[in-house]
Amino acid sequence: MGKQSREKLARRSIGEGGWERPKLQFQTGLERTCIFIIRWGIYLIMFTPLIINTKFFFPFVAPKTTFFRIIVEIVLAAYIFLVISNAGKYRPRINALTLAITLFLAVFILASFTGVNLARSFWSTYERMTGIWTMLHLYAFFIILSNCFKKKDDWDKFLGVSIIAGVFLSLYVLMGNQASTRGGGTIGNTSFMAAYLLFDVFFALILFLSKRGFWQIFSGVCLLILLPVLLTSTAQGAIVSFFLGLYLLTLGYFIFSKEKIFKRLAWAIILTTVIFGAILIIFQPAFVKDFVQHSLDVMQARFVVWENGLKGFLERPILGWGPENFNVVFTKYFNPRVFLSTYGGEIWFDRVHNIVFDTLVTTGVAGLVAYLFIFGIAIYKLLVAASRVIERKNLFLLLGLAILLIVYFLQNLLVFDMINSYLVFFLSLGFINFLTQKSNDSSGEMAVKRFNPLLAIVIILAILPALWWGNIKPMIANYYLIKALSSQYIDQTYSFFGKSLSTSMNKYEARENFSQRIGGAIRRETSEDMRPTLQKTIELTEMEMEKNIMENSLDFRQHLFLGELYLNSHRFSNDQEKIKRAQNVLEKAIELSPTNQQGYWQLAETRVTQGRIEEGITLLRKAVDLEPRLGNSHWYLAMAYQIAGQYKLAKAEVLEAEKYNFDWKTDLDNLRRVMDIYRLLGEDERLIPLLLEALERAPDDAKLWAALAASYANIRDYQKAEEAADRAAKIDESLLPEVEKFLKQLPK
Repeated sequence: MGKQSREKLARRSIGEGGWERPKLQFQTGLERTCIFIIRWGIYLIMFTPLIINTKFFFPFVAPKTTFFRIIVEIVLAAYIFLVISNAGKYRPRINALTLAITLFLAVFILASFTGVNLARSFWSTYERMTGIWTMLHLYAFFIILSNCFKKKDDWDKFLGVSIIAGVFLSLYVLMGNQASTRGGGTIGNTSFMAAYLLFDVFFALILFLSKRGFWQIFSGVCLLILLPVLLTSTAQGAIVSFFLGLYLLTLGYFIFSKEKIFKRLAWAIILTTVIFGAILIIFQPAFVKDFVQHSLDVMQARFVVWENGLKGFLERPILGWGPENFNVVFTKYFNPRVFLSTYGGEIWFDRVHNIVFDTLVTTGVAGLVAYLFIFGIAIYKLLVAASRVIERKNLFLLLGLAILLIVYFLQNLLVFDMINSYLVFFLSLGFINFLTQKSNDSSGEMAVKRFNPLLAIVIILAILPALWWGNIKPMIANYYLIKALSSQYIDQTYSFFGKSLSTSMNKYEARENFSQRIGGAIRRETSEDMRPTLQKTIELTEMEMEKNIMENSLDFRQHLFLGELYLNSHRFSNDQEKIKRAQNVLEKAIELSPTNQQGYWQLAETRVTQGRIEEGITLLRKAVDLEPRLGNSHWYLAMAYQIAGQYKLAKAEVLEAEKYNFDWKTDLDNLRRVMDIYRLLGEDERLIPLLLEALERAPDDAKLWAALAASYANIRDYQKAEEAADRAAKIDESLLPEVEKFLKQLPK
């Protein structure tokens, strides 16, 4: 048989992208129904990134993830029906990529059990929702995709629907206001939005280059909408990765082409790139230096967090600390510089913001190897398939997917995955599995079993608890949490908070956010008739926060928030037992995070409240020593010195706080505190500008006018002193006798 005859035979048996065409097979009514449910369920899943509901806590995350999981569970029930009725056709196929994903899931689960907080690893938090429970759904999503759809047309439609969802998101951003654009549209974060759009852009690009007719027009139009949103986002990692992807796609097409001229052109591109890169490195033009310096400045916070991640990995290198538990590592190795604006000013991190370090910290070397194994196998299988492609345009399909995995991995070196990017990542893996796995025609010839209706009932009954306990009930609790946090009435707040705890899902977020809410309520004026309800609410919050401590004794944040809650409770009830509890829990907090200034600030407050002012000052000096450039620490030390009557030291620390950008002047209470320091030091020339500034905010405060009159008199500006005193008397007539006495004492 000649070469042309062999190619014709290959074209008849090989599909458009290089995969075998499945033979037409008979489908039963049950099979058609199940496939219909699965197909349309997957279509719905593709629109997950558009889900948003502001009635829930973390409205950009929790509703999306819950929607995804519910649809997957419905689809999974239909898939189980298919496997039971026709196992030979629909059972999961064992291949290298499926084994790699299964291995990663197994390590992920094992690391959760060996980690420091299994509950958090399983449920995650409302802010992330990427624990075991979600990973199991993503795995089921991949298995269903890989084993139910054996036609290229099905996959074209899945990619097309994903692209449409990306277009809707892009239109929302383009047509929305500036705040919407900065916030990442319906995803709520530009970095997460860009990571998601990167997939849809490459899906559209692949279809545009490998298709003709309708699909090419459709994908071309969609690219015109998707690209502006991706390229104008603030996600520099995703943007750079996109352009690198275009470069690699062009280079790969030339390398895998059968034409010698294209191969030579590929080598010319590589050589040009190497020479150009060497020139930039050797001569370092100004624009390169500026770009590098700017990038290093922007990345300061990332470097600090990466350093924490490395330290955490070295402590538990094999299986890590467990998924979702980086928050413990971050506070254990807390770097006091993160408070500074040059380091971003963000003081709580639950992710390393680097996929390599994230995986190493949470699942150890075992998890990273398993994770990289997924990419290695998928890319290898795509490149092998690309080397066998006959029609040149089909190279774009296989190479495009391989390069998409590369650029997705690279942009993840600066960010991490949420449900949006996980969704399209596992969709891509399912598509790759379809393109690269060998067809098994004999499977379609196996006998179809008669399906037992009782078995269907059992399957449905098995799915219902997962729907209720794993998704619906947590979202009901989520709904009541946001109502508790937003309610202005203490009695409603108490009721809503109780309802928000009625779920088996991780309750850490609910408890700690509510403790902050109650702290604010305590600091505000409360009517006498509401005090019993507030007291009851405080007691409930304390009890729940104490559970947080018991469930994760290594979490500094929970100890800190409980200590703060005890302090607030003492302010409300004057119960000395609360101060003792605050002391104990805050001492433990410092033990867990000895380089975190917050623990010293709070413990110092307990010492001052106990009358042990010198001990409080010692603690606050330690906080200053941890990072002398932090204005907050100087301010708290200044207030302690003021209470101790050491006004010169208090003044010095106020000046240091101001030097390091603590803006105490914007808060009237803080302004009054500093005015007291200058008044007691007799520094009226410094005091008068502060009094004038305070009067701009409180022009009807008679005491401020009286103080201003006294200061003017002290610097011998008697006319202004008289004017200020008259103003005080007009505002508050009860001051008239004192004002008259003051005016008589002024020199004429």
